[in-house]
Amino acid sequence: MKKILFISSLLLVTGITAQVNVQKSSISTSGGSQTNGSKTIVFAIGETNINEADMGNTHLSEGFVGPDISTALGITDYGIISGISVYPNPVAEDFTISLPQTGTYEYYLYNMQGKQIFHRSAQGIKQNFNISRIPSAGYLLIVIDRKNQKRKSIKIIKK
Repeated sequence: MKKILFISSLLLVTGITAQVNVQKSSISTSGGSQTNGSKTIVFAIGETNINEADMGNTHLSEGFVGPDISTALGITDYGIISGISVYPNPVAEDFTISLPQTGTYEYYLYNMQGKQIFHRSAQGIKQNFNISRIPSAGYLLIVIDRKNQKRKSIKIIKK
């Protein structure tokens, strides 16, 4: 009994004083993160609202976002494409994407259940999309530049 009490106490003290920096990722068809000041929201297709809270040394994260497995698996993480404009948003029928530089990009549109609505590869700095045939809802547009290993996730609202 004394042994169990001693080991439990040792583990408790070690657990309280240990500091761990955990990088987060998720296994999903797509997602991303958005930072505003000191707050970061991490999201994945089908799970766009993940709460996180800090209490002392304890960090609580709801959902399936967990430790970064991409490093362990040797997967290269893509950077973020900056300077993308999407207009109009909300959209009734057509929307346009303007990119910062010419190149070959892949476009994926997903509904909030994670179902892929379309995939298109195209070149240039401006692309037009017609989504008049899909229902009014929120969608996630993923833009990927595989050559420069960059991507961007953009929420599209269909009126």
